[in-house]
Amino acid sequence: MNEKVFTRDAEREGILTKNQLFASGAVLAPAVAVCTDFFSASVLAMVFTAVTFTTVVICSFVPRRIVYTLRIILYTLVASLVYVPAHLFFMSGEVLSQMYLALGIYAPLLITNSLITHRTESKFYRLARPYMFRLAAFYVIGYDLALVVFGSLRGFLATGTVLGVKILPFSLPALSNLYGGFILLAILSAAFRWILHSLSRS
Repeated sequence: MNEKVFTRDAEREGILTKNQLFASGAVLAPAVAVCTDFFSASVLAMVFTAVTFTTVVICSFVPRRIVYTLRIILYTLVASLVYVPAHLFFMSGEVLSQMYLALGIYAPLLITNSLITHRTESKFYRLARPYMFRLAAFYVIGYDLALVVFGSLRGFLATGTVLGVKILPFSLPALSNLYGGFILLAILSAAFRWILHSLSRS
């Protein structure tokens, strides 16, 4: 397999065509529930990265001969164990811990995200490890970028401000609510898919 071609395809798949938030609608609940601005989105992205990528790497060493159901249980168990040091790290600083605690139940909920429980079996572990690590990294990066874009735009439109400075002559505070988050995410996902479709035809 040509590494340059694989890397290009992995970048495109993980960040664009199979983006876990905008294209696939996966790991949806945490994004809609808590990503109301740039900072909350960034902290959630950091937790997601630490838990997901570390778990995928560790679980790649789980023997394939173990039955599928037990493998999924093991993946979730490993993710739970990985979450413990991540939790301790995010609780170590005063400011960071406040933003982390604001995520509530949606931070530990990431141990059961679809990249760990589904994509590992259907995609990642079918590849040789060096390629799997690279593809998994791009999937994680793609989700993180989508989170930050979504959270930042949501906060901007909801308040009309950037870092406390009024930019827009209006605000849409309803976007801070759950239903507003779902509406905005649906609009962004539709726009994202339209752009991808347009690029594929050009």
